[in-house]
Amino acid sequence: MDKKKLGKRIKLARVEKDLSQEQLADLIKAKQKSISRYETGIALPSLETLEKISGVLKKPFAYFLDDKMFD
Repeated sequence: MDKKKLGKRIKLARVEKDLSQEQLADLIKAKQKSISRYETGIALPSLETLEKISGVLKKPFAYFLDDKMFD
């Protein structure tokens, strides 16, 4: 999984839900800076964190991991 592609998907799903980075961070009990780092591709979330993000943003887990969905 490409970090930048994953970050774009996280951001797109977050914006679709009309959430700020800070709101998403609060909902998954993380720091806003972590969300920023995921969205910019600087860092990868753990699978556990990605599962939380998936639940909050109401996207299937595969949405974030499947390279073919956006190619």
